[in-house]
Amino acid sequence: MVIDAHHHLWQPWEQYTEELQKYASKLGIDRVVVTGWPPHHVGNDTMARAQAAHPDFLLCLGFLRLGEDSPREVDRIKDLGLKGIKIIQPLDRYDADEFMPIYARAASLKLPILFHLGIVARDPSMDRLWDVSMARMRPVYLDRIARHFPELDIIGAHLGNPWYEEAGELGRMHPNVYFDITGSTFKKKSPQFVSEVFWWAQNEQYGKMGDKHPYAKIVFGTDVVPEMMEDVKNDYQVFMDHVQMQQEHRDMIWGGTAARIFGLQ
Repeated sequence: MVIDAHHHLWQPWEQYTEELQKYASKLGIDRVVVTGWPPHHVGNDTMARAQAAHPDFLLCLGFLRLGEDSPREVDRIKDLGLKGIKIIQPLDRYDADEFMPIYARAASLKLPILFHLGIVARDPSMDRLWDVSMARMRPVYLDRIARHFPELDIIGAHLGNPWYEEAGELGRMHPNVYFDITGSTFKKKSPQFVSEVFWWAQNEQYGKMGDKHPYAKIVFGTDVVPEMMEDVKNDYQVFMDHVQMQQEHRDMIWGGTAARIFGLQ
């Protein structure tokens, strides 16, 4: 099974899903994890309708705004039948005390969380209104969360761009932390650079801290419009070939790890 673990659902969602399925089928992608993000994307109620309409294709995540929503929203996301949570643009850094009950609730309900990390596009219409700050979304702020809730599966988006080394060390340290390599990383950084972020693949004696191989910490994701998905998939393939990755780990990246995170196996 090939799973795109990072995508967005746009309005009109029925038409967008049809287009997404067409491209996914062409590329051999079986399931797509889609996120909501009001006001830019669809809300949680619509995500639930999309999940019900395409249960064998979509894996829909609910959106939660840290600093505005309470742990009750985690329960609501679960009750809607959504498969996890997407978080971006918090009103404090990710590991702030006030957010820990939300993570505790997600962990207890076995809802994985996809955290946006690093750079975020400017939006003059929303930046001040939403008090956006990429400094609150550094990979290092997942460290405390991973330590407190080892049973919570955490996916960090974009390999922490531009804080790649922070992301790599978190992946090395915590068995429950994973990363997708979406966004501009494969365009501005070489396969060699990315392999150095996961340096302990070549130096297991000194590097291994968690219980997983470095390449078991990567999930495939695109985070682009459907017509650009093939380009991103090719970037992953180039990286795998560069490091002469074993088929076992390729299979984990293409979908095996995400299947476990989202309860498909």
